[in-house]
Amino acid sequence: MKRTVLYFVFLLFVSSCYAQTYNIRDFGANSDSTKLNTKSIQFAIDKCNKDGGGEVQVPAGTYFTGTIFLKSNVYLRLLPGAILQGSYHVSDYPEHDISSKKKHATITHNGMYVAWLKALIIADNLTNAGIIGEGTIKGAGEGRAFQLGENKNGKPMNVLFIGCKNVALKGVRILNSAQITVSISDCEEMSIDGLYINSFVNWNTDGMDIDGRNITVSNCIIDSEDDALCFKSEYTDKPCENITTNNCVLASNCNGLKFGTGSRGGFKNITVSNIVIKKPSRDLLRKWNILPGIVKKINTNSVNTGIVILGVDGGIVENINISNVVMTDVISPIMIRVSKRFLNEDGKPSIMRNISIHDVFAESQSIIPSVIAGLPESVIQDIRIYNVRLMLPGDVNSTKDFPIRVPENDRGYPENRMFGLKLPANSLYARHVNGLYVTNVSITTQAQDIRPVFVFDNVKDAILENIRFNGNTIKNKSIGGTK
Repeated sequence: MKRTVLYFVFLLFVSSCYAQTYNIRDFGANSDSTKLNTKSIQFAIDKCNKDGGGEVQVPAGTYFTGTIFLKSNVYLRLLPGAILQGSYHVSDYPEHDISSKKKHATITHNGMYVAWLKALIIADNLTNAGIIGEGTIKGAGEGRAFQLGENKNGKPMNVLFIGCKNVALKGVRILNSAQITVSISDCEEMSIDGLYINSFVNWNTDGMDIDGRNITVSNCIIDSEDDALCFKSEYTDKPCENITTNNCVLASNCNGLKFGTGSRGGFKNITVSNIVIKKPSRDLLRKWNILPGIVKKINTNSVNTGIVILGVDGGIVENINISNVVMTDVISPIMIRVSKRFLNEDGKPSIMRNISIHDVFAESQSIIPSVIAGLPESVIQDIRIYNVRLMLPGDVNSTKDFPIRVPENDRGYPENRMFGLKLPANSLYARHVNGLYVTNVSITTQAQDIRPVFVFDNVKDAILENIRFNGNTIKNKSIGGTK
């Protein structure tokens, strides 16, 4: 009995330690001016960590800060009305030594060496921690010092989790990043829920990039200049795998849902369901409506491609299931691609197999069709597309200026325009595929389109069932092979 009582007292002590709260104002943080609060906030985080863990609370107000480092067993809670405002000065995001670099040597993340990564909030190689609450993390992406142009290093992200385990990101608003808005790299056992992300004031501001294992993503609204939700795979020895995503709204000037471009370790066992893909609230930079004759709805911003699945850096892509999708205002609905952008040490291209996309409504703004394209030496295997309704603009009355042959372009940047803007099919062009099952698909064009519905090059074992085009049923087909 005595031992039981002592154990119960011990549990109460431990739980009370983790229930401790630390208000950043008690450590000198001030929201009354543009005073930099980096040291005060970091002091509160360090103290909480040293005392065994708990919550560091940010009360209502705007607090300017440079880079702060989260610690293990510490949850940063942003209370309603709280804003962590990123500094507009480059010097407030100093060079630092990310410990995960030591584990991964020269591995790059989104094209940048790990040692170069900068962010407003960094969670590096920690456990049992997170960012939660109802407040706002606001970057300085519009600042003149960070207006460096497209694909430039040195711009800070808003949030970076790297090499972490058992962490959470819940409820907060994350705005105006100068780089990727939320970056999750080499993390495990992570819960992401209820985020609102809005980022348009700079180039390369993906909404959320995820590279990790055993992660759940739910109930997020992402509105971004670059890709909205993007799965990455930058570690050759670790695939991005075992991830579920559901109940999200994805708005983007680039791609709505993307796997890649980084695909060194591959993607495995990922499900995405119940998502809306739509045009973003703003279009400050890309302005896709400048493509005359291709994009048919003028003076509207667009999503480049709704769903993109790439294996272009040598990794294996398999067991991907995407379902219950509504996408509107896309330039093209789907792109699935294997190519040779980079190769791993074995010198072999990526392998892709067992992909399912179903229960989809897609409204396209352009004459660029969906594309599934492998390589002669790495054909895509076992693709299933079913229960799909497509609405296309049509308005193609002549194909005299369409190319007879579609280029391979096996090292070009993988996007919907890589084969040219004019392709021979109005709905789906497929090449180098073995096992393509397309069923229960209804296609409607707003104007005449004289191109074939499907064009297949080097496609084996294709089955087409219950295909309707402008109300007419296309005869079911089983295609053994095409050239």
